[in-house]
Amino acid sequence: MRFAHLTEPRQLQIETAPDPTPTEGQVVVEIDSCGVGGSDRQAWEAGAVSAPAWFGHEWTGRVVAVGGGVTNRFEGQRVVAGVSSSCGVCAPCRVGRTQNCRTVLEQIVGLDPLSATHGGFATHTVADARRVVPILDAISFRDAALIEPAAVAAHAIARSGLRFGDVVVVVGSGTVGLLTSELARLAGAARVVSVDTSAARNELACDLGADAAFTSVEESLHHWLADTTNGVGADVVFACVDTAEALTSGLSLVSSGGTIVAVGVGDRIDNLSITALLSREADFRISLGYSADDLRRVQALMEQDRLRVRPLLQKSAGLDELQTVFEMGARKTPGPPKVLITR
Repeated sequence: MRFAHLTEPRQLQIETAPDPTPTEGQVVVEIDSCGVGGSDRQAWEAGAVSAPAWFGHEWTGRVVAVGGGVTNRFEGQRVVAGVSSSCGVCAPCRVGRTQNCRTVLEQIVGLDPLSATHGGFATHTVADARRVVPILDAISFRDAALIEPAAVAAHAIARSGLRFGDVVVVVGSGTVGLLTSELARLAGAARVVSVDTSAARNELACDLGADAAFTSVEESLHHWLADTTNGVGADVVFACVDTAEALTSGLSLVSSGGTIVAVGVGDRIDNLSITALLSREADFRISLGYSADDLRRVQALMEQDRLRVRPLLQKSAGLDELQTVFEMGARKTPGPPKVLITR
C-alpha cells in the first residue's frame, strides 16, 4: 500500500508499506477517495498532527478484509469513515450523557485503540469495524466523501437549538460552512446569510439557498440584519472559520437571547471578550465532531437529494498530487471548497 506522511512543515512524502492485515475487531478498507479538510491543511502547515489517523479523516472506500470477531461488516461493502454508537461504559455514558461519549470522541480524532498509524490519504487503511458506516446504495462514492463533514454541520445545527423561523448567519463558506447553511434552511430557518471573503463562495452559498451573502461582517450586513429583523439581530450565528476573529465578529450580530456556535474551532480564543454576550444574555456554544445519528440523518437527506453536496466538489486529484493540492490551497484559489484525493 501507499500513504502520505508529513515530514516537516509544508512537506509530505508518499511512502510504501505492506498491505495491512486486520487485527481482532478491525477491517481493512481500500480507499476510494479522501477529502482535504481544514484540519488537514493546518497539519500540513505545521508538519505534524496530534493523531496520525487524523491526517486524512474524510475517507470512503470498500471493505477488503475483516478481522476476528467482526460480524457486522463484509468484504465488498462500501463504507465511509464515521463513528460507532455511544459505548455505554465511559464516564459520560454512565451518567446518561451519551452525546458526550469518550469512545466516540476518540474515534473522531483518531485516538481509538484500533485506529491506523496513518490517515486516509492512502490506498488502504485499517479501522475499528464499529466506526465504519455503510454507504446507502443511492449515494455515489464521490458524494459520500461529504457525509462526514455534513455530519459535523448537522451536529452544529443540533447544538445550536435552531428553531423554525430563525434568522441565521454563517461566518465562513468552506465545506462545513456551506453545509451548515444548507442544513439550517432544511431545519426551518427563515433567513440564512453567508459571510466569506470569497465572492465565488458567497455566490455558491446563494445558489445553495442562502438569502444573502457578504464578504465581511461589515456595515451593510448590519443594515441588512436590522431591516430584516426589525433591529433584533440574528437568532443564531455559526462561526465556521477556525479563527478567534470569526467569533468576535459574529458576536456583534447575535440578538438578545440568541446563540453563537463555534463549529470545530481549534484556535486560541483567550482574548475573547464576553461583554457582547453579557449585554444580550446570549449563549456561546461549542460544537465538536458528530454522532452516529448525525451520520444517519445526513445520509437520508443526501439519498433524497435534499442535501446537495455535488456543487461543493472540485475535480479529484491523485495521491501523488497531494503536495501540490496543499500548495494550491494555501493560495486560496476560488471555486468549490472540497478537493478529493483518489488512490
